[in-house]
Amino acid sequence: MKPLWRRLETGPKPPEVIYVIVEIPKGCRNKYEMDHELGIIKLDRVLHTAFEFPFDYGIIPRTYYYDDDPLDAMVLTRYPTFPGCVIEARPIGLMRMR
Repeated sequence: MKPLWRRLETGPKPPEVIYVIVEIPKGCRNKYEMDHELGIIKLDRVLHTAFEFPFDYGIIPRTYYYDDDPLDAMVLTRYPTFPGCVIEARPIGLMRMR
């Protein structure tokens, strides 16, 4: 079976409304990553600093960047969700990250 990020559509009405699969919830100090081959979210590392993610961070299904990874997404939410949660989101901008 294909991983969720390959099975799920990009969104119900892309590009106006997309899906984001959350990897790291807001306020979290654990760095999770999607294992693209297994289709699971696994703990990458624990951040031993005062840094907390100020937003839910995840990936957009069925999108690809130059490195063949899905595009990343930051979701502004009042309350955190959880790793693996699928959120409907409205894109408001694009940030080039290095």
